Amino acid sequence: MARAMGLYVRCGIEDTLFGPDGKRATSVQQIERIVRIARNLRREIAIGQDARRIYRIGECWRSAEQTLAQLGMTPNRAPGQRGVPLRRAA
Repeated sequence: MARAMGLYVRCGIEDTLFGPDGKRATSVQQIERIVRIARNLRREIAIGQDARRIYRIGECWRSAEQTLAQLGMTPNRAPGQRGVPLRRAA
């Protein structure tokens, strides 16, 4: 669903996906399946360097609040605010 919406997805050994035969898929099988789905949807495949940029791996900030703000997330909801906080304008 995420790929269809244009978002990136990831999977790894902690994910538990099962094949059509009911057996647990290996990490390689899971990745192959996600790549096939992405290609069928004509979506790009992110390589390791892309993933590091997208997920901002290796970047650090001074506090949880600053980290959330740098990632475009609302650090704290306003009193009475409901739902998912929206990304703040830069």
